[in-house]
Amino acid sequence: MAKKALGKGLKALIPDEGYIQSTSPAEASGHREAEAAGVIGSVPVEKIAANPFQPRKEFDEAALEELKNSIIENGVIQPVTISRDGDGYQLISGERRLRAVRQAGFRFIPAYIIDTPDDAVKLELALIENIQREDLNAIEVALALKSLVTSCNLTQDEVAQKVGKNRSTVSNFLRLLKLPEEIQNSIIVGEISQGHARALINLPNQKQQLKVWEQVITRKLSVRQTEELVNAMFRQKPAERGLSSDPSGDEAVSRIESLLRERFATKVRIERRQKGRGVIHIQYFSPDDLERILELMGEA
Repeated sequence: MAKKALGKGLKALIPDEGYIQSTSPAEASGHREAEAAGVIGSVPVEKIAANPFQPRKEFDEAALEELKNSIIENGVIQPVTISRDGDGYQLISGERRLRAVRQAGFRFIPAYIIDTPDDAVKLELALIENIQREDLNAIEVALALKSLVTSCNLTQDEVAQKVGKNRSTVSNFLRLLKLPEEIQNSIIVGEISQGHARALINLPNQKQQLKVWEQVITRKLSVRQTEELVNAMFRQKPAERGLSSDPSGDEAVSRIESLLRERFATKVRIERRQKGRGVIHIQYFSPDDLERILELMGEA
């Protein structure tokens, strides 16, 4: 039953009844713990274990402080979602709320209890719910999407459907994980945007990606300026980009195939023919994927 609702996130599993608020520390002792699955009730915060599948890696302490103050003033308006885990519970979604409640000194938190004995289902629920939020950075979203592909054995099309994004968006997020660690960390801390990263990923190797990234940081380039710099590198002679000047050589063809695969994030094959001629095969897997590739061609 729950599996059919996963594509809509946790909201598909939670009834529309009004949420209850958590109370102040002085009132919390009178709470009665909710036990049955499928209900919203108060649960002791010390019984809730952290979510091992939490895609968020960075928590803004200032924003967390604001949330704590709001909870002290107004209570918790939206419950966290948990599942049974032995004598306690495991968090599915709502880690920021849980952290803020703990910082506020509250002993209880409103929670919706669901039955998800399968770790794969817990992972899927947690990842989908978190991906749908707006405040994850691009690398956190990319890692969560990758987990859905690798741990939940989903295709990119299935992931796109479950998280409400098109396949090209999912593909672009996953491509970010091919960038060097230095550039990924730069995205996480907010030095560069996802737009910068999407320009850098089109460069054929990590050496060039790092070289341009350093210029972006040093010169504080905009996304448009970064795209222009990357395009300028593509207009360089093959030897200047580290490619063989002999376009008929097997090594050069292989490198060009690799460059095009990186550029379009899909399968590319170059078919060599006589007299220096040939055909480039670029595969697409859906109308959205074709539109994404055509957009990239228009940017070149």
